[in-house]
Amino acid sequence: MKSAILALVLLAMPLAPALAAETYSDPKALVQAIYDGYRPGAPHGDPTVHYSARLKGIAQLAEESAHVTKTAGSELDPVADPTFNPFLPDTNALLFDLRVGEPARLDDRAVVTVTYHNFDQPRLLAISLVEEDGSWKVDDVASMGSDVPWLLSWALAADPYAM
Repeated sequence: MKSAILALVLLAMPLAPALAAETYSDPKALVQAIYDGYRPGAPHGDPTVHYSARLKGIAQLAEESAHVTKTAGSELDPVADPTFNPFLPDTNALLFDLRVGEPARLDDRAVVTVTYHNFDQPRLLAISLVEEDGSWKVDDVASMGSDVPWLLSWALAADPYAM
């Protein structure tokens, strides 16, 4: 029995790096990697794997509480859903003119702007990042290129900074 377990462990060891969460030492590299997942044929992953501890906590609180904002009949509907994908807030995707801006950095924080067209809809996002344990993580997302701008953390929680 012990030898069977040892054999399984030895066989699984080469897979460990692939299973580990990827780390990014540059904020632009993280944002570029996020959008690489939306290219045709690319597997769509869970956007929360790129969230900071703070944003994960806000999403978890929104999922567990009744304080999820509901604004029926508006663009804010999907934002209040804790499973909402802030990087591509559309059901269907055909991205073109994708541009990832250069990060504006201040110590362990950065902001990267992203513009693209999804079909004929222009999008402008500002992605706030924070460096945690040597890797960059998404700390918030703001949509500024639509009729109804939104900030992810505020759409998910009434007061995320009280956490």
